[in-house]
Amino acid sequence: MASPDPIAAAAPNAARMARGQAAKRASAAATPKRSDRRSRFVPRLLPLTVLAAALVLSVKVGTVWEHRAEVPSVFTVKMAVSVGAPAAAGAGKAAAGVQLAASEGSAAQKPTATSSDGRVDPFALGKSQIELLQSLSERRKELDARERAIEQREGLLAAAEHRIESKIGELKAVKVEIEGLIKKYDEQEEQQIAGLVKIYETMKPKDAARIFNELDIDVLLALLNFEWAMRPAG
Repeated sequence: MASPDPIAAAAPNAARMARGQAAKRASAAATPKRSDRRSRFVPRLLPLTVLAAALVLSVKVGTVWEHRAEVPSVFTVKMAVSVGAPAAAGAGKAAAGVQLAASEGSAAQKPTATSSDGRVDPFALGKSQIELLQSLSERRKELDARERAIEQREGLLAAAEHRIESKIGELKAVKVEIEGLIKKYDEQEEQQIAGLVKIYETMKPKDAARIFNELDIDVLLALLNFEWAMRPAG
């Protein structure tokens, strides 16, 4: 039996190794490197960054445009502070009272925070002014409520006074009616007594005395008073 040739046995292994290396090189050539992928990702990220910066800038510009009315007042305050700081730093203790009086005078002569059409600009008011306006508003509400309560009480008093006046008018009418009835009763009673007096004058004294004894004391007194009033003087 012939021994195998070592060269012929190694040939298939060499061929397989060559094919494996060729496949590795082809795979490496087909797969991009990490640095190549990173370099391609950076150009894609740059437009997104530019777009985000443009959006933020547009939002800030819109905010500044909405609050454009506040910008001059802020600049004015900063300018006044920057101009007044050196003067305040150079003043001595002897001029403190004069500066205080001048500041109070300037505060009293400060123009009101009103616009050209006379309306109050709320953005130009300070914290103390806003608190003062709120306090005045609350005080105004209290005064309005008190005024409404007073008006309501006045209405109730007027209604009560009207009812009292109507009652007084009714009582006066009743008084007049009662006085008329009393006068009419007195006249009728006087007529009755006059008739009785005439009857007693025509009677005999004995009969008249018997009837007088049976009369009520009030009727008897009325008869006597009427008779004495009708007698001639002397």
